[in-house]
Amino acid sequence: MEVEKGPIPQSVVEDDQHTMKYYQALPYAQLLDGEAAEWLNEICTNLAICVEARDFAPGAASWVKRLSSYISMKHSIPRETRAKLAELLYSMAFMPGMDTALMETWAAMCSRLIKKPKHLGPEDLVLPWRPLYDTIERFMFPKERQKTLLSESKHVSTVIRLLEYAQRFFPPSATQEILDEFLPQFALCSIRDALRVLGYLVLFLPVTVPRNSQTHAAISDAAMHPKEYVPTLFSMWSTITNSPTCDAQFVDLLARIAETNISDPYTAEIGMFNRQQVKYLFTVGMRMMNLPVGSRENGSSGGGSTGFGTTGQKTDLRAGNALMLRRKPERFKSLAKFMVYNIVPEGQDGESYVMMLLSEMIQATELYYHPSNHGNWTYYLTTFIQHLATEFLRRWREEEEEDCHTPKERRLTVALRKQFVLTLRPLTYLSMFGKDHYVIGATEATIKALAWLEPGLIFPGLLERIYPSLETLTETHRTTSALGILADVALPLFSRDHYPAGGKHLLPLLHLATPGVDMNDPLKAITSLMFIISALSTVPVRDLTTSGESYSGGYSELRYEGMDIDGDAEAELPREEEDKLCKATTGEFEEWVAKFLRRVFTIFENLPQYHQQKKQNGSTETGLTSMLEYACDTLFGQLSDDLYDMALRMVIDFASQQVLPNAIHAAGLLCGSIASANPAKAAKRLIPLCIANISSELEHGAASTMINSESSTPIQSDSTLHWYQCILYHVVLKMGPELLNYKKDITDILQEMITKCRTRRGFMWSAELLQNCLGTLLQTYARDRRSLNPEDWHNEELMKNSHMLWGKCGDTENLSIDWHVPSTAEKAFAVELLETFLVPSITHVRQKIANYDQNQPGHVYEQANDFCRHLAVIHHALRGSTCISLDDGTEQGPKSDHQVEDGEGSDSIREQPRLIAGYAFTDPSDPMYTKVQQFRQDMGQLIHEALQFFLLKREDDLESLKMVIDITRAFMDDAGVDRKHLDQEKGQYVYAKAVIKVPKAPKHYPRSLLVRRAEIHHLQRLRYNAQGRSRAALHDTLFKDLLDLSLSSYAEIRKLSQNTLSATAKNFNGSKSLIVPVILEVLQSKYENGDKERHSNRIKGSLYLLRHRSILMPCLRDWRYIPTFALALCGAQHEDKPSIQEMIRKVFVDYVTQFNPRSFRVLTPEDFESKVQAIRPTSASDIQIRVDTLQRKVQKQQDKKLGSYQELMKSLLDFVHNSKVHWRYCSMAANLIELFIRPDTPPDAGIAAFANECMISELPPMRRIGVGIATNLLYYIEHRTFAKGNEDTIIMNKVEHPLKREFRVADKNPRYSEEEYLRIFSQPLTDENVQQWPLIDDSRVGWYVWPKVYQGFVLPSATTSVPDIEKYSMDAYQEFRKVFTSKEHWEKLQKYMAQEVSRAQEDVFNQANVALYTSLFRLYEDAPIEAMKENFVSLCKSSDQKAHQRAAAELAAGLIRGTEHWPAAKTEAVWAWLAPLLESTFANITPDSLSYWETFVKSCAYERDPRRIRPLVTLLLDAKIDPTSDAAFAEARKLILAHVLISTMGWHADPLVHQLLGEYISHVDHPYKQVREVLGGNISNILERQWAPSLPDVQTLLSNNAKAEHGGVGNIPTQMATRVAQHVEQLLAKLDQWHIEAKGATEIEGTKTYTNASKTVICWLRKALGQYDVAGTLPYIIPLWSRLFAMQEFHDDQDLQHMATVALNKVAQYSYTPSMVIKMVDEFMSILMQSGSWRIRTRALPLLQIFFFKNLFSMESSHVLQVMNSVSGMLLDTQIEVRQMAAVTLGGLVRCSQREAITTVQAQYSELLQTKLPKRRRDRETGKIIEMPGFADALLKKHAGALGLSCLVNAFPYEVPKWMPEVLCELANCMSDPAEIQSTIRKTFSDFRRTHSDTWHEDMTKFTEDQLSILSDMLISPSYYA
Repeated sequence: MEVEKGPIPQSVVEDDQHTMKYYQALPYAQLLDGEAAEWLNEICTNLAICVEARDFAPGAASWVKRLSSYISMKHSIPRETRAKLAELLYSMAFMPGMDTALMETWAAMCSRLIKKPKHLGPEDLVLPWRPLYDTIERFMFPKERQKTLLSESKHVSTVIRLLEYAQRFFPPSATQEILDEFLPQFALCSIRDALRVLGYLVLFLPVTVPRNSQTHAAISDAAMHPKEYVPTLFSMWSTITNSPTCDAQFVDLLARIAETNISDPYTAEIGMFNRQQVKYLFTVGMRMMNLPVGSRENGSSGGGSTGFGTTGQKTDLRAGNALMLRRKPERFKSLAKFMVYNIVPEGQDGESYVMMLLSEMIQATELYYHPSNHGNWTYYLTTFIQHLATEFLRRWREEEEEDCHTPKERRLTVALRKQFVLTLRPLTYLSMFGKDHYVIGATEATIKALAWLEPGLIFPGLLERIYPSLETLTETHRTTSALGILADVALPLFSRDHYPAGGKHLLPLLHLATPGVDMNDPLKAITSLMFIISALSTVPVRDLTTSGESYSGGYSELRYEGMDIDGDAEAELPREEEDKLCKATTGEFEEWVAKFLRRVFTIFENLPQYHQQKKQNGSTETGLTSMLEYACDTLFGQLSDDLYDMALRMVIDFASQQVLPNAIHAAGLLCGSIASANPAKAAKRLIPLCIANISSELEHGAASTMINSESSTPIQSDSTLHWYQCILYHVVLKMGPELLNYKKDITDILQEMITKCRTRRGFMWSAELLQNCLGTLLQTYARDRRSLNPEDWHNEELMKNSHMLWGKCGDTENLSIDWHVPSTAEKAFAVELLETFLVPSITHVRQKIANYDQNQPGHVYEQANDFCRHLAVIHHALRGSTCISLDDGTEQGPKSDHQVEDGEGSDSIREQPRLIAGYAFTDPSDPMYTKVQQFRQDMGQLIHEALQFFLLKREDDLESLKMVIDITRAFMDDAGVDRKHLDQEKGQYVYAKAVIKVPKAPKHYPRSLLVRRAEIHHLQRLRYNAQGRSRAALHDTLFKDLLDLSLSSYAEIRKLSQNTLSATAKNFNGSKSLIVPVILEVLQSKYENGDKERHSNRIKGSLYLLRHRSILMPCLRDWRYIPTFALALCGAQHEDKPSIQEMIRKVFVDYVTQFNPRSFRVLTPEDFESKVQAIRPTSASDIQIRVDTLQRKVQKQQDKKLGSYQELMKSLLDFVHNSKVHWRYCSMAANLIELFIRPDTPPDAGIAAFANECMISELPPMRRIGVGIATNLLYYIEHRTFAKGNEDTIIMNKVEHPLKREFRVADKNPRYSEEEYLRIFSQPLTDENVQQWPLIDDSRVGWYVWPKVYQGFVLPSATTSVPDIEKYSMDAYQEFRKVFTSKEHWEKLQKYMAQEVSRAQEDVFNQANVALYTSLFRLYEDAPIEAMKENFVSLCKSSDQKAHQRAAAELAAGLIRGTEHWPAAKTEAVWAWLAPLLESTFANITPDSLSYWETFVKSCAYERDPRRIRPLVTLLLDAKIDPTSDAAFAEARKLILAHVLISTMGWHADPLVHQLLGEYISHVDHPYKQVREVLGGNISNILERQWAPSLPDVQTLLSNNAKAEHGGVGNIPTQMATRVAQHVEQLLAKLDQWHIEAKGATEIEGTKTYTNASKTVICWLRKALGQYDVAGTLPYIIPLWSRLFAMQEFHDDQDLQHMATVALNKVAQYSYTPSMVIKMVDEFMSILMQSGSWRIRTRALPLLQIFFFKNLFSMESSHVLQVMNSVSGMLLDTQIEVRQMAAVTLGGLVRCSQREAITTVQAQYSELLQTKLPKRRRDRETGKIIEMPGFADALLKKHAGALGLSCLVNAFPYEVPKWMPEVLCELANCMSDPAEIQSTIRKTFSDFRRTHSDTWHEDMTKFTEDQLSILSDMLISPSYYA
């Protein structure tokens, strides 16, 4: 295709919604006029037709797929059309009855359309939120007995992704509606409910007022502003603790509120938030980092943690599906975003409060960034600063844009930017040499972002660390890290405009990086090459030094110039000076290029043994070779002419002077790289060299030994031939027209090689040369990827100062790509090559096939070799000419019946439009075009002949056959472009882009990368044309051939053919209708006679094909194949091979996991037609005719589907009743029946009968399936009855229970007082009662706030009865009734139910059985009771039989849940005999059966109004504790069952529970541990339930929270409720009394009451501290605080001491509200200052460390000062242990927050250290030392001074601040003081030496000579030889 260059049409120029002008960069841009408009119009028209005709699949689905291709091809969509399409697809996604797989397709496409705010705004489109909510709720939180499928959660994730993007388009009223919907559902009764509501709020709640995306004006005044609900969010957040998910969710929501409202006119103290709210986020940030903190009593670190640890994980796991309601879980990104978007200049000086808090946070956590302090937290911390830096850069760039809407006064300032960079800089310098690559990767990204913000502050210090790291030979990990960082920052470092001082470092760094290119350390080598690539991709490599300027200084003197990193700014040189220095260094380029190439040659010499490329994929050496090729490509492209000549000379010398067998491929790549940079020069030197050597080698017999096998090792003596062959075929790759100069030489050498080469590698590489010659002549590709446009590159004047262009990125609007477009001469030569080599080979193979005689003598190996040689030519000629023309020259075949039926190829699906994509021949009138078409036709025909020939006559010639299959794949799949080549190009582009990419810099890449992107775009157009093609007769034939081979007897052939078939089938419309029937036919076939092994292989082949998802899909979705597939798979029992049995199992599992029910009817909303009409063109007249035709066809297909479904169910039933079927296949068929039954088709009596049989089968799997089928059918019967048979209601999921009613809170107020509730509860359930006080089963409703309308139930009565059974369900209903009222059936059923499941696994309570019984008793009420009662009673009485108890518990739970909607009389009758039975059963529970009855209680009470189960509640809550009983388990059991009931009942039942508190508290001193533990848990449970806000309406809630102090933070009660206080105070008074008695007791028995009561209290507190609900814990911490210390001090019971220690540790780590923090500080102070026990003081200090660090941001400065003074005072404590712990604590406090106090502390303790000790004298008579008066006091002061100064030194273990040398000297001078001072100082110096040993060479510069001489003895490690 020779393109006439012409002007680019206007339509192509306007077709651009992207930064990069994709279409203008293409070489055939002028031919694309109108392409986009026509294509989009066709898509919209056909999509409208399909949707209007209700042809959703395959019709609409295929057009949506084309819309996806249209967008992938980077075409633009007009704003209006985009909005209409999005609205239509959104509507389609949530239509009732839509297939879930299609729903996912529509949702994914809709997400793609609305994703980018610049393309669509809320002014263009409004999307309702409720369909999304209904869909997610239906799939994620199905009703109790609703069937769920494994595949559904995958589809829902797409819907959640759509929701993230759709949120912007919700109507203005949505915020209020969403709050009204979700806030009343919020309850802390279970973490699942709490996180579910929270997840919904995070996903749904609009974070800003809807604004016009272009003008930024508010669209409506009616929308609620986020400021109104933010306090409520904080208030809700304060109620939950111990949940990392909860923290992450809130942080995500608040971060988005901060980001989107940065330009909102409203402002609180800081943006949308007040200071307390912001501080709370910082406290949570510390929590999320999970840092170890505090000391243990022995002085070691790590007493506690700032995070939740395993408690948090356990809490979250209990939330189940609620965890899926979240955006991408990047919590640190959200935290960073919140902080960055709240940094706003405040006051006169422009300081920022958030910036100040951030500095404090960084200061407090700085130690954790040091590599020596590595742990789980390191990655969290480095990720956090990475996100901080990238978010700051993003915001900075957003605010630099012209259309930024952020008010000027809120924008970031240069001073804030500088402060931010200086805050983060020390951390990056610490973590850049981290211990794992994740940490280093995060740090690299941080440094890159900071370098773009403030290069002058980052680079000097960075380079000061990098230079030594590159020079060092001992710490290789540092070298690799340094090179990785350089690769990331190369662009900002060497960009002359961004950082003028960086240019002079290029060559020194290149010189230092080059030795890293080393074979012994491939990882370091790859990193070095990455740096070289990044550095040179924007640097023209040329020597700019003129004769007058010399650069003799090497690079050493440039190294540390102006790099004082302690100073804030670099001592910058003037720009002119920097330019001179930079220019001067370019004189080193020549030396460096030579040095680099020598390193490359050395690597080639040391490459390991080269095996087949396929085997090497993924190895480090392969990665290194690829990276080397990329580096060489970059380098050679950037070289100036003279440097290129030098490099070429070196490469030619290397290539011609030696042959390295291990580096043959690598040498070829190197020569290919240099040739592509300058084809003319390279060809002149390399082509003659290679040709001469190849001829010479062939003359001397190289490659003359026959080798056919692909896996054979090449012969050593052929290495020279292969060396030059490889070089030659790589060199010609980008030759283009240059190749015409060597036309004859190339043809001759090709002829010689093809004729003479007999070895596998020889003839394959000969063919490879042919492929590359054809490729270079025929393909369209970019000829250069330099950093500058060709016109600039060849502009000598400009290039004289090319150092000024370093770091310049490509201009996306003007890339001026030098495309290679095939010329007439090139095309003629290509055709000549094909005629010369391809045609003879085709003819030769044809003759061989025609003349083949199996009986003819002849060497088989020679024949195979002959085939392989000619097939190789055909294969590579085909691959080289993939883009020779658009089609295969094949005629369109007639439509088969399958196609017509399928609708494929009919009105709804048309062949895809073919795109112009730079094909060589496009003019049908050109004789050459005809010739080329003939080549393709001949080839296709030959492939078929060859496949048939080898299959029938030479199936054992595997090598030839594999080659024919490869040719088939190239012919059918690689049309236009080889898929592998495209994937490789894309991969390289993505990888290179990741190194450079930074936020808000769209396509700010080097030109080479942009050129590569344009090439990929061209290749994608070629690839698009290969897909969606129509099949011709030839294609069908080839598919059949491939299918035969896929069932071959040879596994190798089968595997290759299957992969080829699967890959090629995707490219042709309707190909599956050709393949799938044959596969299913094979699967159904039975062995009759002939070769049994062959038959088995065919079965195996068909099963392997079905494991390909693309081939299994029609069997999942197409009703023409579903029945055949299901029956064929179940019927394959005749195959007895274990491998086939296993494959059948795998295919079955694949099928079940991917199955989703296909819809038979879709209901469309009323306004749907108007949405369809909106995308229909108005002009087309024939559209309605097409719609009507298609509609009739679709209806016909729907009827067929329904018929197929019914037929299948009948066939499956017949199959399972066949007695000859093996049980495993019978259970498979039964599984399918369970899978296929559906609520919108009437239940079948036959299936009901089958379910009844299954339930009493001897086989456990069949029983499980029987239970499942029966439960589903019973549920569907009930469902259909309530819907009165209306299938629309069922499809719409709007079936409501006839006894359900809606009540307005205003009319029937459900907010009962305690007395009122107890009165209502005590009355039996009657119709009148329930009418007055409805039954509320939803345990959540009203806990936090009441909705306007709540749902309740009434009892059935004369006026409100359940309707009669629906007529179509009657047969199935009667079938079940018959067996479930039969005693005999119950006996059998219960016998099996009471069996142990298996010995291997624990027998667990089975909810599936409960669901069956529930369905049964709900439908038949008390009818089955008579039949089951006797069995049930006997099961209950078998108290020693574990499995019997489980069966009894399941049946009892199902029965009680089933009585839910019975008339009152029937319910009472059941309870009359059930309650006494349960009482006696409970009395006989054993430890083995306890868990079953616990689950029973939970099942009965879950989501049930307690009045429904009043007898059970009474039975369990009235059970009294007997303190005199010796039966500990019996007492514990009463409490455990009560505990389960209390936990499960809704908050409405709180009055019932409150009565127990006094009873429980009176028994806290129970003698048995088992009872005490449960008792503590029960007390905790009851106290948790004391707080239920239960506000009347949402508006009141919002206004109350808005008025709360601290902006809603900590808006929960921290005081005990009055009714609880009396019980707790009574307990505490008793505890104190018992404590006094215990202290006075002389015997251990006298202490028992106190220790037992204390242990119960600790059990209660530990349970409370582990809960997620804060309100049940906070009020009780302070009353128990001092008493816990007393327990810890009680030495008579070590168990109690240990328990108290653990509890205190948990209390210190707990999360407190701001008001509680103040109280806790006071409590700490009173313990430390007033406690008489030194042990208590010592133990309280580590707790203070944990508490202080965790609540750093919640404390006011006055409290911090109070703590500091208190701890300082403790250094003068008389007890040495207290002093030492106080010193450790003080160091931590100073380190975290009080840096400014260092000077004061230092002065204070220096003064104490100077205290003179009175001299001691020795008594002359006794010889004892006599202390003078005041000595002890002076010693105490002096020791306090030593401890105080030591704690300062220890607080900074990895640095030497300016004050430290002086402090160390002061300490050193006291080394001869008494022992305790001496030991403190020794330890300090020992720790200092240990932590500073790595950096001592740098740290010693901070000391003066005098100081070093004083410290020399202390700091030099003692040596054995000293």
